[in-house]
Amino acid sequence: MMKRIYLILFLFVACLPVIGQRLTRNELGLFMPDKVACTPVKDQFMSSTCWSFASTSLLESELLRIGKGQEDISEMFVARYSMLRKIERHLAMKGGNFFTPGGQFHDVVWVMKNYGMVPEIIYNGKGRGEKSHDHSEMDTLLSHFVSDCVRRGITMLTKAQRTFIDSTLDHYYGKIPAQFMYNGRPYTPKTYLSGYLGLRPDDYVEITSYTHHPFYSTFVLEDKYNWTGDAYYNVPIEDFQAITDMALENGYSVGWDGDAEDDYFDYAEGLAYMPEPVSKFQEARQQAFEDQSTLLNHMMHITGKTRKMGVTWYYIKNSWGSTSNQLGGYLYMREDYFKMRTLAIIVNKKAIPPAILKKMKLRS
Repeated sequence: MMKRIYLILFLFVACLPVIGQRLTRNELGLFMPDKVACTPVKDQFMSSTCWSFASTSLLESELLRIGKGQEDISEMFVARYSMLRKIERHLAMKGGNFFTPGGQFHDVVWVMKNYGMVPEIIYNGKGRGEKSHDHSEMDTLLSHFVSDCVRRGITMLTKAQRTFIDSTLDHYYGKIPAQFMYNGRPYTPKTYLSGYLGLRPDDYVEITSYTHHPFYSTFVLEDKYNWTGDAYYNVPIEDFQAITDMALENGYSVGWDGDAEDDYFDYAEGLAYMPEPVSKFQEARQQAFEDQSTLLNHMMHITGKTRKMGVTWYYIKNSWGSTSNQLGGYLYMREDYFKMRTLAIIVNKKAIPPAILKKMKLRS
């Protein structure tokens, strides 16, 4: 009898998950996500433009959702205009903000409102005819230029300096056309956005979940990549996940801002998860934000979810190319990692549950 009890106890313990163990997709079995329509995976290659790739991917999914068909929007049109704004803002602030080629969804919104959009086929951002994006030389050149301007106390570009910046951006990105033909009709970047795509920049909001500011209010997220000082909506973590889940269940996709440098962000395996149980996510994510064990260093596009072993896994589209891992450039993120390592989400206001929308004092 005792041997039988010991055997039962041994089998029970052997079946428990080992804390901190590495997961593999073979151990978890086949995933079958409920997927929102999206465009093919792209490759940002040697460019710090994940934010632009993820944002345009989200907008391309929106176009599929509303029946506009598959569009390929130029990421580098956004990156080029955003870079000029970064230089001007950094100088105006006397070097007081973080100068970086990185960005956020609100940077894309700003470009949309001020300059419009163009198709990838019209502007691919490869001004030197290269096959893949490589901004290392350009980023170094502009960084030295900006640092020198700050050192010399320059807070506004002269006409000659602006001409230098424009010519540099034209060299590396290519010159932006004022007008172009697309599908047999003439467009400008602004008429392509408003007349052809029909996207409304103000339909999208950035949402976070932290306790150092009141819930259901907005605050400027204290992160170096928020170099414009934009405000985010703040909701409890339960609403944060509910917004994401309901959006996906109703055919909307979601932008993801978070930490892709955690040891358990295993992109090669196509999995992201927390190695140990987290009992109080709101408190734990706040502590991780304050001690910077969670950092905002990547942006991706959530395109689906599934349930496996009693938990939700999010299906996420990356921008590192379709051959970058065995999932064709996607990965599965377990809900514990989502709740701990996601700094912000981006979603169409119409996808937010009405009760939460009301608390946020928003109208869809």
